[in-house]
Amino acid sequence: MIISAMNGFIRHGIKSILRPNATFSGRSSGRAVKALLLAVVIAAAGATALMLNPDMTAGLLNGLPLHGTTPDQESWTLAFYLAGDNSLERDQIKNLREICAGAPAVAGAPVVAFVDRDDDVSRDSILSAWKGTRLFLVTQEDYLKVIKTPVSVDIPRSVDAQRFERAILGRLENEEDRVFLSGCYTRQGSRYVLKERDPLAGERIRSLLEHQAGYLLPLRGGHVNLDATDAGTLTRFVHFVKDNFPSDRVLLCITGHGNGWFAGETPQHPDDRSADYAQNFEIASLRQALAQNPVDVLVLDMCSMGDIETAWELRECARYLVVNQTAIPTMGLDYAMLLKRLGQRAEWTPEGVAHDVVEAYRDTYGDSSQFDISATALELGEDFHAFVRSFQRAVGDPDRLPVIRRAALEAGFIPGRHQGRYPMADLLPLASALGDPELDSLMSKKRFVVNHAAINSSLSGISLYLPSSAENLQQHQEGYARTSFARDFPHGWVSVLPGLAADH
Repeated sequence: MIISAMNGFIRHGIKSILRPNATFSGRSSGRAVKALLLAVVIAAAGATALMLNPDMTAGLLNGLPLHGTTPDQESWTLAFYLAGDNSLERDQIKNLREICAGAPAVAGAPVVAFVDRDDDVSRDSILSAWKGTRLFLVTQEDYLKVIKTPVSVDIPRSVDAQRFERAILGRLENEEDRVFLSGCYTRQGSRYVLKERDPLAGERIRSLLEHQAGYLLPLRGGHVNLDATDAGTLTRFVHFVKDNFPSDRVLLCITGHGNGWFAGETPQHPDDRSADYAQNFEIASLRQALAQNPVDVLVLDMCSMGDIETAWELRECARYLVVNQTAIPTMGLDYAMLLKRLGQRAEWTPEGVAHDVVEAYRDTYGDSSQFDISATALELGEDFHAFVRSFQRAVGDPDRLPVIRRAALEAGFIPGRHQGRYPMADLLPLASALGDPELDSLMSKKRFVVNHAAINSSLSGISLYLPSSAENLQQHQEGYARTSFARDFPHGWVSVLPGLAADH
């Protein structure tokens, strides 16, 4: 209301200056200019107050709906994590605009957006330019209004009991600090709820949560530039979402640069800026951030994350995982299309939401022939676990080695994966060629693949590392051995790679 009034004041001042056929004397013109400048100052002060005043932010949080359209349906929170302090900066701002455009379609669920953008905003207009990292609650379609009211992260009013004990109290080294913080919250059912506190106590709570427990996002207004690819930043964002929007289900969309399990193996560019501008999300960091804070649907809207190694690494992080098997255009998914599609869904279930994300990719790109894309939703449950174990057992059988060699030689490599450096093969056709009855039975059901969209591609949706030469294996052997897919099955796929690399 305050912002709207100030905007109206500014518009009135502008109109008084730019009104057609107006006649100005020097005094009236000066008075109008002064009025406009005063309005701008008041507007800036009001916006700063909203950004810096946690109590105003808390009121905004408390006023948001937390549940779906009907009481008998599960409640959802929709969280978007946009890593744009890199070459994707323009695309991430476009994504935020799309989220704003689609938010009215899902008015029954909170929409939270974390945006980390480049500091070089010279190409933006003065009305939309801002630097660094900000957090937004998208409650309306107007992009300019949304970006003018970033959220200031306050100390949490309530925290899930297990998370409070593990992620907060468990990280405090000083017993006096643990006693103090325990006394500030009271256990109510499955949550710890903040008691009334004076300002000094509130600042001490904040200091403990932010600096010692590493729990709070350090966003209180002003210019802050966080590393969005850091596991700690993502963890704090998920904490914020779950503390302030407790719901039955959470959809988390992460968009940025990706390169599957290879991300940690990617050599650094000689130019530091170039390295930052191509910084990938590493699956180890994603696992670190989400293993103790799982979500129901995890969307990795980035290139080349649809490999079995990534899925296995994140098996405890989400019920459904939506990933791209190939490189994709920098624009990624159209989030307005996704939110509007979700808004048309009568009943939201994790499987249904994951299905709609895949269909939104199809909506976004149609029958485009400019690139290959394959988006697959995996249910990280017993079917998926059984498939992985069966595959590892089959390839670990010495008697099957000739069949494995033949299947590997005939395997199709993934377009856009730079076969010479990061070779990945299409997994399901390779697994079918092994002729293992148990594996064939699991693959015939394909219940862990809930939806698949291959645009101008014959790919099956899941990739597997297949070295293109002995030199390539030598380059990546140490990194691959650190993946859970290799570490958990030392007599499986990782054990046959040296022979397959020699064949290639």
